[in-house]
Amino acid sequence: MKIVCIGDSFTAGYGVNRKECWLNLLQESLPDHIFINKGINGDTTGGMLARFENDVISEKPRYVLIMGGVNDFISGAPVSSVQSNIMSMVHQAYHSSIIPILGIEPECIPDKARRDWAAYTDFKMVLKKQQELQQWGIKFSETFKVYCIDLFEEFPKRTGEVLLYKYYLDGLHLTPAGHELIFDIVHDAFHAAVRKRDL
Repeated sequence: MKIVCIGDSFTAGYGVNRKECWLNLLQESLPDHIFINKGINGDTTGGMLARFENDVISEKPRYVLIMGGVNDFISGAPVSSVQSNIMSMVHQAYHSSIIPILGIEPECIPDKARRDWAAYTDFKMVLKKQQELQQWGIKFSETFKVYCIDLFEEFPKRTGEVLLYKYYLDGLHLTPAGHELIFDIVHDAFHAAVRKRDL
């Protein structure tokens, strides 16, 4: 089974060695499946939509994991534009007989953001928009029968709120230990979905 994962630096594995990225860990744990990493550092959901035909549909996968939005918010884009781009990708996937999976990225940590990045954008506003996207994503998934992996909610549960910031390199990107936790969450989600026959 082939699964394409399209996204930004969170999917690409920015800041860690390739072997430490959660997606590579997933590939190692499920060798009978093929996971294709189509994450691009700094990409927006608009960029993902623009390359969806080439990076996803042309690969003819069984599933596509769609995850992004933070870079849109960093650049000042409204939540509605991210919603529109995600909706377009989901329905393009359905039209091409590809099963979409919606991934919701973990929250950013404004107080730990790099100074140069914090001078560029308001990370508290980025977090607020992430929260709004997460709430929309849940409703959207329920309405259109899209399986959803909600890392925004699940990651703090696994880390504990007090220790959450220790899993971040710079307020956005995760340490190797953070990638291991993401791997655990996604791995568990896949198994749960298969048991329920949601995927």
